[in-house]
Amino acid sequence: MLFTMQEERKEMFHQFLESHRIEILALAEAKSVSLAGSLATSDELKRGLPVFYEHLITYLKAIDHGTAQSEITFAAAKHGRELLRLHYSLSHVVHAYGAMCQAITEFAQRRNAPISAGNFNDLNMCLDLAIAAAVSEFQFRSVQASEAKEVQHLGALVHELRNALTSATVAQDMIAKGLVGNGGSTARVLSHNLALMRNLIDRSLSEVRMRADPELHPENFFVSELVEQILFTAQSEATKKSILMTNRVRGEISIETDRQLLLSALANLIQNAIKYSKEHGHVFISSQTSGNNLIIEVEDECGGMNDAILQNVLKPFVSGGFDQSGMGLGLTIVQRSVSLLRGTVSVSNSPGIGCAFRIELPRIFTPPVANKAVAGDVSIQPLKLSKI
Repeated sequence: MLFTMQEERKEMFHQFLESHRIEILALAEAKSVSLAGSLATSDELKRGLPVFYEHLITYLKAIDHGTAQSEITFAAAKHGRELLRLHYSLSHVVHAYGAMCQAITEFAQRRNAPISAGNFNDLNMCLDLAIAAAVSEFQFRSVQASEAKEVQHLGALVHELRNALTSATVAQDMIAKGLVGNGGSTARVLSHNLALMRNLIDRSLSEVRMRADPELHPENFFVSELVEQILFTAQSEATKKSILMTNRVRGEISIETDRQLLLSALANLIQNAIKYSKEHGHVFISSQTSGNNLIIEVEDECGGMNDAILQNVLKPFVSGGFDQSGMGLGLTIVQRSVSLLRGTVSVSNSPGIGCAFRIELPRIFTPPVANKAVAGDVSIQPLKLSKI
């Protein structure tokens, strides 16, 4: 059977790929590892590019390309799911296949084996299929995870509100029936649970506002009073784990900013500090001023985080501690709140001891300058996540 020139070149290309499989895959893996940095890996992830490589060869050898294209799409979607599971970004998804393309072209250049325009088109077509499938699956699963976490978050909120309402109702009923006095421990239970419900509603309103109404409403208040309110409602959770909370926020420091958003940010940081600290641990909340800025730091005793988690800890749905039952939304809310307040968040890690989350924001909030090019667009100072 006689081959056309194009068929002969395709035959030579897949033979080249088969002959140099080990070298090209090693080069692609080295590039992928470099891109991943300290992020986690898995056997499933390591199989992703080699599987694509085999399907690419199958495509080049095939007469009917439909089956080979389906295999590329299916395998790439699986690869995208694994990248999401290991907390890679969408950029990593695309660059993983870019690493394979670079490995093939670089190795061909080293061997002085130029890739023809037709072969390069085939390679790019297969890469396009793989990238499209991996990205689509990554985004689809990401949205699914987001929606599931939002439902869990709402369920947890309703559960906490119901518990607080039940306790408050029982206490109020006992007082109303004259079974206990107005100034005893039952009255304190009522007061505590009413305050807890207010705190939960305030935080929920902050989350809603961040999505639907980002306009801020600055007011002047003492930071220590805000922290005391949060600690009061967090005391029951801390008591369950025998965690000592120390408030070192200076009483004379005042700030003019959106109280509800700052409450949401600090409440989530303190809640996470309690949750991830080990039993009989210690949580410190402190403050200081730096020029026109206020710095608030929440330190925990979680035992520290590894570098991969530390790099991604402020991303949605990432849990950093040994207790993986959390929803991972708390630190994302911190990020959004502080960004709207024109501040920054940073985290320092002490292996074997714990972490310290640091918020720095202006003591007097200045509304951002509107972007005249786009009506209604607001420029917000970018959030900085740093390792100290």
